[in-house]
Amino acid sequence: MVFDNDQLRIGPTGVQKSLFKIKDLNGRIRNGKRREIPEYLTNKKLMAYEFPAGRLAKFSDTAENQLFRQNTLKYNLSVSFHAPYYISLTSDDEAIYNKSIERLAHSFAWATYLNAKRIVLHPGSYGKSRKKANMASLNKFMPNNSSKLDVVHRSKIDQIVEGIKAGMEQADKLYPELKSKFRQICLCPETMGKFGQIGTLSEIIEICKTVGLNRTRPCVDFGHLYARNLGKIPNFKFYFDVFDVIESELGSKVAQSLHIHYSIVEYGNKGEIKHHPNQISSWGPKVDTLFQIIANRQYTPIIINESPLLDVDAEWLQKKWARKQKSLIP
Repeated sequence: MVFDNDQLRIGPTGVQKSLFKIKDLNGRIRNGKRREIPEYLTNKKLMAYEFPAGRLAKFSDTAENQLFRQNTLKYNLSVSFHAPYYISLTSDDEAIYNKSIERLAHSFAWATYLNAKRIVLHPGSYGKSRKKANMASLNKFMPNNSSKLDVVHRSKIDQIVEGIKAGMEQADKLYPELKSKFRQICLCPETMGKFGQIGTLSEIIEICKTVGLNRTRPCVDFGHLYARNLGKIPNFKFYFDVFDVIESELGSKVAQSLHIHYSIVEYGNKGEIKHHPNQISSWGPKVDTLFQIIANRQYTPIIINESPLLDVDAEWLQKKWARKQKSLIP
């Protein structure tokens, strides 16, 4: 299936400009260009890349993007696209909601310009309904019985689903020449780390189930779930439960090729506060247990590093995974 992943792939969401340097034919060091990101990451043994479009307002199929697209094929780089943060599919303002649908539609075209096969989306916030809803149940780590969601909360999930479907339909109308390519793109609503955000695991599963697994799959940000849970679940059970629920609710193939975000996250009494470099040990979650479960179950996810160190910490994760693989060889 088009959403299946051939092997475990690790990569960053963006590259550090201060380190992204290329030596030209004359031996001079210069700043790297977008078209050179695939080769740059491949040389670091990184096989995935998430384009950070969180603050993107306009995008077009420039010559630079065409060369980037060609190089993703040449260097076998899997690309995902993080949709703009200002998409708000839970807004009570009709104008903002409709504009968000339009922006989501554009995101499908923008993703094709980069040969991205996955679009990561922040679902939205509870907004004013947060005061009316039972927040203890909304933020519980593993509530997977969606039938128990209260009416106010259910309406927000329905609004997101309607917005996603409308965005997909609008993409087909705005870019009819790209319609067939849109069917090869998986929309990945992301688990979120703050209590005010829609994004528990059960909520993301519900969105994917309702829209359909032929168009959507979860993006599981383990750092966000760790922060949302205030670090209370032991490390092994934390990861084990997530994969088990996904397998049970969405099937083993979805768990097999999951889109994962990872970084160390600091939390407070309202959930996520900030992301830290992956070698900071005072927060969590720890990646060793994640790699152990992936190895034991022979999963092939895409793991995107979201720490502030971008490609540096992605390379650290890759080396850690390589050591794990070597330890498993008889």
